[in-house]
Amino acid sequence: MDNLVFDIEETFIQIKERALEEGIFEKEAWDELVEEMLDEKREFAELDNDADWTEIQEALQARFDEFAEEIPEM
Repeated sequence: MDNLVFDIEETFIQIKERALEEGIFEKEAWDELVEEMLDEKREFAELDNDADWTEIQEALQARFDEFAEEIPEM
């Protein structure tokens, strides 16, 4: 069995892609998406320490401004 390795940068890219697909452009919706995607990853046991999850969730939610700068003009 392969060891699963959690990559926060890869997760950020996945979150950005899904946010664009789903039309998520508000901070509150971004935060909910981050939580949803981390819950999905938790099912695969990529991390098992709740403290790590809290830090990762906060770090990804804090990157909304970085995502917002990349949103194409409509």
